[in-house]
Amino acid sequence: MTIPKKKWLWFGLLLSLVIGSNVMVYRVEWEAPLPSGMALGSLFDFMITIPLLVYIFIIRKRYSLKYVLPVMIAGYGAAMLIIPQGYLAGYSFVKYILFAGEGAFLLIELYVIYKLMVKIPAMIKSYRAAVTENPTLHHRMAAAWDQHMEPTRMRDIFFSEMTMYYYSLFSWRKKPLVNDQTYTYHQKTSAIALYIMLIHALVLESIGFHFLLHSWNPTVAIIALVFNVYTLLFFLAEIQAIRLCPIRMTDQHLYLQVGIVKQLTVPLEGIKSIHYYQGPEKLTKEEARHVFDATAADFMKEKPTFELEFHQPVEARFMYGMKKRVTKAHLRLDEPQKFYSSLSEKINTMSNI
Repeated sequence: MTIPKKKWLWFGLLLSLVIGSNVMVYRVEWEAPLPSGMALGSLFDFMITIPLLVYIFIIRKRYSLKYVLPVMIAGYGAAMLIIPQGYLAGYSFVKYILFAGEGAFLLIELYVIYKLMVKIPAMIKSYRAAVTENPTLHHRMAAAWDQHMEPTRMRDIFFSEMTMYYYSLFSWRKKPLVNDQTYTYHQKTSAIALYIMLIHALVLESIGFHFLLHSWNPTVAIIALVFNVYTLLFFLAEIQAIRLCPIRMTDQHLYLQVGIVKQLTVPLEGIKSIHYYQGPEKLTKEEARHVFDATAADFMKEKPTFELEFHQPVEARFMYGMKKRVTKAHLRLDEPQKFYSSLSEKINTMSNI
């Protein structure tokens, strides 16, 4: 589920007003001193108003209410950076209340982690013994998890992180899966070159920007460095997943995985048709909501080769458990005719059963 464009605009406008007004209050020189309660009002904005906006526009009906607490902590951190220290002297108790809430939340999370740790040996055993149609990391982990625990949002987040770290750090000796069931989609594109260029730019930007930030605020510099390292690992994981996880077609399913970001599993009997794509180069936002884009990122932004249509909407899965229902998929492959012939034959066989 995505947030409509108008809601994004309203969210950005209200967030800018709240943050901008508070920044202006403490950066403009006033003739009279600020009221003693001004800092308390600013803390209220950052720890109550902003989390409330995030809840209304983003979290509500999409994620658990527990995600409000990290937003409150981030708001407190932002307030510490914006409000001069002299104004916060009388409100040191706020951070203790916040940390107490975080401590209670952490205890609950530790209990959940404990339950997970107890079952990890059995899950690892199931993972090693798992026999699935699609032997990629994510599908094998899902098969092992589902034998011992119920699917949850925590599982999706855990899988996303594990997948990123595995492909970015531990998959460099792996060879791409190549057989009659696999179809690559990146060799005739500039997808790998694009990510290499982004990595190059990120590394150069990180070095210069880190020293600039460090001269202003060492804490902010460290936070920015952590985000840049995380982004670097993400780009490396994308390169490896694109190489090692081609599109796979079995006798029962079509597995579409694009890097580590998105994947779609479609039963072959659920595919209505496959035809060469004749649509526009760029879809409208309304059309894109119902289409799964299984093409690799590219400098040239070429049109897809094929369009698949489904009998019923199919659930596409994205990083961190995000989902959407799609009725079509767009593909661009290195061996299009081979894929077209194979899938058309399987669809005809299914329809005749």
